[in-house]
Amino acid sequence: MAEKKSGVEENTKALQFQEFLMESNINVFSTETIDDDYNTVIFRSRVETHGQILPMAILIDTSIFTLIRTQIVTGVAKAKWLEVKEFLNKLNGEYKIFKYYLHENGTIYLDVCLPFVDETFDCKMIQLILSVLVQHLEAAYPKIMAEVWGEKA
Repeated sequence: MAEKKSGVEENTKALQFQEFLMESNINVFSTETIDDDYNTVIFRSRVETHGQILPMAILIDTSIFTLIRTQIVTGVAKAKWLEVKEFLNKLNGEYKIFKYYLHENGTIYLDVCLPFVDETFDCKMIQLILSVLVQHLEAAYPKIMAEVWGEKA
């Protein structure tokens, strides 16, 4: 009987991304393997914008989707949820690749979903999208925070 492989060993895209990070001398990620049906590997790091450090993670699994998720802010007051959701929906209509949402716990997330099958997985594309994400946050973050705090930009 064959020995069961760990999640990261069965996730060729995650292995490829790990190798890319090592070869590129990029050491800003910690990794966590999730014991799920998709052998998910989470690459955790941070993004800095306007003096704020935002948690960011790249979720690579055996599905065709690779997700880059950034936590924008926590603790949005319930009284602001409707206004904030409307604002985030407006942003979602303006940007093709970036999708914002307000979680039921009051946290705003920004997601980027990239489709890759094993044969087309592209580490450099992920790196490029991370650069685009940082540029996007430089423009959008102050507007989002103004909306959250009720101070129109």
